[in-house]
Amino acid sequence: MVEKSAGTDLFMWPFLAGKMAQEMALIASMSAARMAQVALQSADTAVAKYIELTEQELKRGSRKESVRVE
Repeated sequence: MVEKSAGTDLFMWPFLAGKMAQEMALIASMSAARMAQVALQSADTAVAKYIELTEQELKRGSRKESVRVE
C-alpha cells in the first residue's frame, strides 16, 4: 500500500490553483464575449428597425395629401 505524504500534496497545490485560475479566467472571458455578442446583435436589430421606420416615414411624407376646400 502506497501512502501519500503531506509534502507531495503541498507541492501540488500551486499547480491545482493555477489550473483553477486559468479555467475561471477562460469562463469569464467566454461570458464577456457572449454578453458583447448579445449587445451587438441587439444594436444591429435596433438599427435595422430604425432604418425600416425611417423608410416608412419617408414614404408617408412623399405622398401628396390633398385637402379639398369648398
